[in-house]
Amino acid sequence: MKRLMFTLSGEHPTLPVAEAIAAIKAEHHAYQVLEQLDQVLVAETKASPEVLASRLAMCHEICLHLCTAHAREKEILEAVGSSDIVDLIPHGKSFAVHLKRVKHSSLGIDTLKLAKHVANLIAEEIEFKVDLAHPDIELLGVLTGERCALGITAARVDRRQFARRKPTLRPVFHPGTLMPAFARCMVNLARTPRGGTFLDPFAGVGGILLEAGLIGAKVTGIDINREMVEGARKNLEASGITDFQLMVGDARKLPALVVDAVATDPPFGRQATTGGVELKELYGEALPSIAGVLKRRGYACIASPAELELKELAEGAGLRTIETHEQRVHRSLTRRIYVFRRK
Repeated sequence: MKRLMFTLSGEHPTLPVAEAIAAIKAEHHAYQVLEQLDQVLVAETKASPEVLASRLAMCHEICLHLCTAHAREKEILEAVGSSDIVDLIPHGKSFAVHLKRVKHSSLGIDTLKLAKHVANLIAEEIEFKVDLAHPDIELLGVLTGERCALGITAARVDRRQFARRKPTLRPVFHPGTLMPAFARCMVNLARTPRGGTFLDPFAGVGGILLEAGLIGAKVTGIDINREMVEGARKNLEASGITDFQLMVGDARKLPALVVDAVATDPPFGRQATTGGVELKELYGEALPSIAGVLKRRGYACIASPAELELKELAEGAGLRTIETHEQRVHRSLTRRIYVFRRK
């Protein structure tokens, strides 16, 4: 197993860690969390950094973890010197040391000066060419709290892709559509396997379907509104996704399907309509229907307004609550994200 160091975004207090762990599970690998620091996760796993980076939304880099030290220059240099970094850097390759801090961690440390000292230390053992802009190999250090985690960068997450897929830039836009990074996070929280089958029973214009399709899942979308279904078709086709199935239908009475994973954001916000059905009734009838199409021990990630408690409803539907997260949408709405597993 490799020790992987995930440098995480700070856009949510719990979702980035949960997404990273869920992505490892979706790739059918075991893992062990070794350290969890502010915006840094270190885990032991056989999962591929490149594959995980292609899936994740709330992560910046995935590194091969070298060491973690107290955030003092002497201790950081000692930790690097006693690590196995010399075995990971071939002679003659271009190399750079970059240090960054989380929030206002260790303001007494001059990151540029320390990076130079670390590079000089390594240069005593290995011959390399300095290339700060485009190095073959990067040693990345993250000052977080009172610690400094260091690793060799193995893969980067292309977070700019999510900006390029903003809902307003798609052929069909609906104001209730989730932002792409959050939709991708939900797909990962559902442990959606690449090449597996995925369902969004409240598909809308296909924002979540699009993210599931882009990681390689075979997606099915259902919505009670025919115009939404046609909008989803146009959005999926515009994104180059071809392996999809769309149908008009009611999430409370799903057709005979069997899927690996479900992620969905039912209508409950300002821009949504439930067709006159009370929210508790809508979820109370949809959850058993979703459980009925989910494979045994399959996962579902479902959003709801925070004031609506789903745990008891899900338990009655045969779904066990694995984790919950909360996200403030605006002043009058907080979204709760549930992850369930079918019993």
